[in-house]
Amino acid sequence: MISKRNKLIVCRSLADVLDSLTGPETEVRVLDIALHVDPQRLRARLMEEVGDIEEEDTNILLGYGLCGRALEGVVSSKSTLVLPRVDDCVGALLGSRERHKKFLKQNAGSYFIHQNWLNTELNVFSEILKGLERIPREKRKAIVKSMLKNYRTLALLYSDDPSPETESLCLTYAKQYDLNLIKVEIEPGLLTRLIKGPWREDEFLVLPPGRPVPFF
Repeated sequence: MISKRNKLIVCRSLADVLDSLTGPETEVRVLDIALHVDPQRLRARLMEEVGDIEEEDTNILLGYGLCGRALEGVVSSKSTLVLPRVDDCVGALLGSRERHKKFLKQNAGSYFIHQNWLNTELNVFSEILKGLERIPREKRKAIVKSMLKNYRTLALLYSDDPSPETESLCLTYAKQYDLNLIKVEIEPGLLTRLIKGPWREDEFLVLPPGRPVPFF
């Protein structure tokens, strides 16, 4: 029996973590984080990428969660799709949908930021400020605080100990916008199994050719 070849389509938010797990034999496509702004656009781009790399006897691993239902309906006519059963990249980094929900139950109002996201569109603090250049500096803090009014905690996700610079920057954000800063170590097991298996039914959707990603 010929073993299937794996290919990976991954959001840039998870690319750094998955890069250390994939070998040179795995074809990898990394997509921009900004695609999440428009779920329909993200779905269309994923369909385009799937269509470009799909082959018979091939698994296409999706480094995504359901992502606001953006993955719903994605389908391959030739390859098997494999997707973690999580809502988004935070759930993937925390290791399961259950751990994600448990964390939010204990820490309601958490905004998550990974140490590798500080220079990306997932850094809400810098992204908000980019749109406030014409607002007087003394008014910007109040505007940002109003936009973050539903958040009480800044949760710094990390795999290795955060650098002093990273921790200092996050502490600055937390103090400036009246948030509690907590550090949360990621659980890489789910992402490791995405790349290396096994794909247990309770952790992954394994969809044969022609079967689209359902809402879950």
